[in-house]
Amino acid sequence: MNQFALLSCLWLGACATAFSQQTSGVNYQLEPMPSVHKPLPENSVPMGDSQTFEEVKLDLPITSGPYEPTWASIESNYPGTPEWLRDSKFGIWIHFGPQSAGESGDWYARKMYVEGTPAYENHLKNYGHPSEVGHKEVLRDWNPKKFNPKELVDIYKDAGARFLIIQGVHHDQFDLWNSKYQAWNATRLGPKRDLIGEWEKAAREAGIRFGLTFHHEYS
Repeated sequence: MNQFALLSCLWLGACATAFSQQTSGVNYQLEPMPSVHKPLPENSVPMGDSQTFEEVKLDLPITSGPYEPTWASIESNYPGTPEWLRDSKFGIWIHFGPQSAGESGDWYARKMYVEGTPAYENHLKNYGHPSEVGHKEVLRDWNPKKFNPKELVDIYKDAGARFLIIQGVHHDQFDLWNSKYQAWNATRLGPKRDLIGEWEKAAREAGIRFGLTFHHEYS
């Protein structure tokens, strides 16, 4: 390589580096990957109990049953780690619902009304002003026609998952099952499908355990 070609390569490389740093805003080196310690013996790490975690009291009525709204009640009614969980090793958290329509991350139902947030800006661009096209219109039009829980569960099982945690409602008061206590649910609005029922059927047929999550914070 002659001197001119060598200088040209160096100049182009410097320009490419500078351009990359300016456009990406990244100008640092990551720390080296930390070393991974050897596996610890089973039950060698002390676990918390009902006295360890803060207990938050909510002024909400609950249905009578074996569980009281206390950590001690939960601990006494569900002691220890079930053998199936110890053996399963790998599970998948399924975080899917109408907030996916906004393409703006979590708490879309709330943040789409907060000026300056990405959710607000995306809503303006995709739907219009939230005073005219609000979250109820997003729910009305949300219809994931290609959504197929059975196909997804088969993929998850093939990947090694042995349990699923499935989102039932996510900070927007919109239930993904045929809920009886209110009308805002996926069987009456949007897809008009019992999405949780479809997840349940697919999981049971595949022999995978599953649980549901219920999120009302920041609704």
